[in-house]
Amino acid sequence: MIRQLAQCPYCNGCEIGLDDHPDLVFNPESDPQTPCQHLALVDGRYSQWDRTEYGSRVIGSTEFRWAPDEPGAEERTHQLLPYLRELLEVGPDWPYAPAEPFVVRALNAEEKATGPKGKTYTVWDVDGSAIFAANPAAFWAALPACQERQHASLEVEEEGQ
Repeated sequence: MIRQLAQCPYCNGCEIGLDDHPDLVFNPESDPQTPCQHLALVDGRYSQWDRTEYGSRVIGSTEFRWAPDEPGAEERTHQLLPYLRELLEVGPDWPYAPAEPFVVRALNAEEKATGPKGKTYTVWDVDGSAIFAANPAAFWAALPACQERQHASLEVEEEGQ
């Protein structure tokens, strides 16, 4: 199990990890394993690597994602995914970020090994982000308008108009 990928900055709870499948787990020591009320999104990738005589190469990877389970959530998340990925990259200071208070936490972990000639290589790695919001429902409600503002800023006027 990969533990402590991120922890909620609001309540200092909600440990995010990956089990051996790898599937997302929340608070693996608790029962039931549920995220805290502040978690708004988890988006990441787990990759396994193989070392060859020519270097390292990815032999498999899987994406993992979590958003609050409510009617239409999967479709909403899919429609907002390009916007969300940019928001995860830039964070709250982005001009198109929602005004609702939120924090982006990076999800990073890796395991290294040493080959027979003493060279270190990556066995697996995790890369992604989690968003914690003071009010996740308000955060999600604000996103479509924020995405529209971003899209409007990308529109280019044709010459002569």
